[in-house]
Amino acid sequence: MSRTAQLYIGSILTAGLFVAIHAWSILDPFQISWINFLLLTGLAAGTQLLKSEAPYFQVYHPSLVFFFAGILILQPFGFVVLVLVAHAAELVKERVLNRQSLREWYLQSFNAGMHILLGALARLLYLEINPDYMLVGTINALIGTGVVACVYIALNHLMVGVAVVLTRGVSWRETGVLDIENLATDFMLAMFGYVSAVLMSLNAWLILPAIAPLYLINRSLSVPELKHRAESDPKTGLWNDKYFVQALEQELSRSMRFDRPLTVVLADLDYLREINNKYGHLAGDAVLIGVAEILRTYFRDYDIVARFGGEEFAILLPETAPEDALSRIETVRVAIEKTAYLAPEVDRTLNITMSFGLAGIKKDQPNAQEIIHCADQAMYMAKRAGRNQIRIYSPDLAPSGEYLALEK
Repeated sequence: MSRTAQLYIGSILTAGLFVAIHAWSILDPFQISWINFLLLTGLAAGTQLLKSEAPYFQVYHPSLVFFFAGILILQPFGFVVLVLVAHAAELVKERVLNRQSLREWYLQSFNAGMHILLGALARLLYLEINPDYMLVGTINALIGTGVVACVYIALNHLMVGVAVVLTRGVSWRETGVLDIENLATDFMLAMFGYVSAVLMSLNAWLILPAIAPLYLINRSLSVPELKHRAESDPKTGLWNDKYFVQALEQELSRSMRFDRPLTVVLADLDYLREINNKYGHLAGDAVLIGVAEILRTYFRDYDIVARFGGEEFAILLPETAPEDALSRIETVRVAIEKTAYLAPEVDRTLNITMSFGLAGIKKDQPNAQEIIHCADQAMYMAKRAGRNQIRIYSPDLAPSGEYLALEK
């Protein structure tokens, strides 16, 4: 972990600890609604164990419902304990099951410190809008809840995003933390927390039948991950061919409408079959994964990089003409050629090259499949010319269709 990441996580932990100590120092047992505290803490701990993974680095816990309810109706001390107990329960579960996701001690500490800090800020903001916090069913409470939920969730996603960027070395887009769908999901969970707080203000036990929809919510939170799996290649983590074609059709429509350039790149690894035959498919998989990582690194956030099947990859470059893309593809070609790919199964490093074919929009036939076919022709010609080369499609690229007989 980098020095910057350590300083950032340490700052959040320190701020959360300061708030926790302050909440503990003003503990007044006579002001605590113990039934609300015990119910919310127990439910938060139980639902923190339910985890729904979303694409990229997003993880949803239904416990956000009870965290947010705790902000509205619990004393600061109660909210701090609620957060600590919930995260401690999750940590114990992960350790008992011997999972890798929470091996680093600072992950749970950071999450708990962040929620404590944000909960304190949200509480102060809520009291500014609704000073009589005991009345949670008023219009002021409703307005205050909406404002606080927006601020709480936005800051939560920003803080998590910074942590992911610093510790994982990925881009902001790859984190997915600012996607509208992810923000809206957490906002709905927070508003469910408000409804829970209103019910508990009437009768604490009403929270029990009210949480029944959480089962359906938890199931629905798995949908984004299932969708992502259906659109991505499980071996490399890149998009699959189905997603690539859909993205190309959408981008092609936009490019034709606004008369903007577009480039499709088809790339094929040279002699990967020989590696598979000589060292085994696990060694070949190590090369595939390594090349996929290079491709992911060298292209822009809005470019689409996909595994097209076997040893073939496809890249969509919006707002780029083939001639303008040539220098960037050459940089990628050289990087792939010079990289040594570690294959632990055979205890050696392997080298490989890649052939590239580029094609742009054909004004007379603006069709996604036709552009892919043209890029495929160019890629075959790169192989035929000696492999480890780049070719841009032109109608006279191959006379008499001889490229069709070439074996990859």
